[in-house]
Amino acid sequence: MVNAVPHKRTTSFGACPPPEGSHTQIPVLQVSLSTDPPVAGQKDAFTVSGKFTKDVTDQTKLVIAFVDIIGKKPIQDPTTVPACTGSGCPIKAGDQYTQTVEVQAPENLPVTYALVVGVGNSIPDPLGCAFAIV
Repeated sequence: MVNAVPHKRTTSFGACPPPEGSHTQIPVLQVSLSTDPPVAGQKDAFTVSGKFTKDVTDQTKLVIAFVDIIGKKPIQDPTTVPACTGSGCPIKAGDQYTQTVEVQAPENLPVTYALVVGVGNSIPDPLGCAFAIV
């Protein structure tokens, strides 16, 4: 019998494609995971950071989605939280933004899927985004 050691993948985030109808590249967020890669059915802390050309306000959202790359749809409802609250708002354009959010990974993670992390005021107005194939 051979002892097999599982290979640990490291999730590498990069640029998201521009929104449909746009050719403008969205600023890339830096994302790190407490458990990398996420484990199906378990909580994982996503730490998201970046600098933006617009203010982060109490209307700005942080969205984290697990996406089925074959079906091109979310595996579960995306996690959506305020990007800043209370005395931490607003975060002025050009200042460092950092937020850590705990996310429950889907129970039914496929072998290969995508992670999409975005900060913005609306889908056509993203401040930053990161994309990874896991």
